[in-house]
Amino acid sequence: MLSYTVSQVRYVPARSVTVQFRAKIVTAAGRPAQTTLVAASGIKVPDDVPVFAADGLEIAFWQFPNDPFLPGLAAATDDNRVSELLERLGAPPEPVKLRTRAYRAGRRAVIEASGRSHRIFLKVIRPERTAALQLAHTSLADHVPVPHTFGWSRELGIVALQAMAGRTLRAALTARSKRVPTGADLVALLDLFPEPDDTAGKTAGPHERAAEQARLLEAVAPELTTRIRAIVDRLGSVTAGPLSAVHGDFHSSQVLVNGKTVVGLVDVDTAGIGERADDLAGLLGHLATLALDSRARRDIERYGVALINDFDRRTDPAGLRLRVAGVVLGLATGPFRVQLPHWAKDTERRVALAESWIASADAIS
Repeated sequence: MLSYTVSQVRYVPARSVTVQFRAKIVTAAGRPAQTTLVAASGIKVPDDVPVFAADGLEIAFWQFPNDPFLPGLAAATDDNRVSELLERLGAPPEPVKLRTRAYRAGRRAVIEASGRSHRIFLKVIRPERTAALQLAHTSLADHVPVPHTFGWSRELGIVALQAMAGRTLRAALTARSKRVPTGADLVALLDLFPEPDDTAGKTAGPHERAAEQARLLEAVAPELTTRIRAIVDRLGSVTAGPLSAVHGDFHSSQVLVNGKTVVGLVDVDTAGIGERADDLAGLLGHLATLALDSRARRDIERYGVALINDFDRRTDPAGLRLRVAGVVLGLATGPFRVQLPHWAKDTERRVALAESWIASADAIS
């Protein structure tokens, strides 16, 4: 190993921590290379995973793509095996280029596979979750513009998904595009969701997840404990609304657009039963947080104002703002998770943003 930097931390206070590292190494053949290494403590790993112990602490260790919880990841990052997979799906035999778009150790990965005539995404998850993901896509495909699924492997935990046209709403906003969907357009997208059956899981709202997220924030930023607990206490007053079909993680990186037209919706793993106000709050909370450090801040904030003016007519305005505060509080864990250089300061700014949304709710209550 020549050098390394921390790229991501998943920390559950008093229980476990998993750390991803970007490392520069020299291979056994003497060639320089870059790789991702993972160290984890407090989680049970299969017997074939190396575990090092010292001073009462045990740390499991693996190297990407040999994730013990994602058995399909090695296959999804192998050019030859992916080429064979694409041929079985009907693509012409041709070289394929792979790009890792996302990786969260032990949880999921997204690999983009591109050839001269095709492009798909391989979503790699824990095998026991594969059937549910496949079902989510197939059950929504006739109603909502979600990626078509080309096939799946329960054994490997891989679902092959269509690469959809358009760009994310987030990309359009950060590029200062003036042609973006209206609030009514986005609500119309959510209206396409069919009523879920009795087997669909209940999706917790941001205010319901706040206490769990607060535990992490208090552990890494104890100086903010009083303010964080005040936010959680205020979120406890959110009044439950009617249940309906929801996306469950609705924000600007999930919505694909072509100008003002919505052309797709991705990451439907969380779709289920919940409250429409939580989907609307998810979008607003992500936009408000995005605006904090974006060069397109004013454009994003103006768009957020236009959206909330529309959404206020569809749900309780004060309750909506409290839910947005819950979303922002959840996003306050992000700077620590990805180890931003000034993550402590960035965390405080997001806590302050959540407080401002609570003040806005109180002003109209």
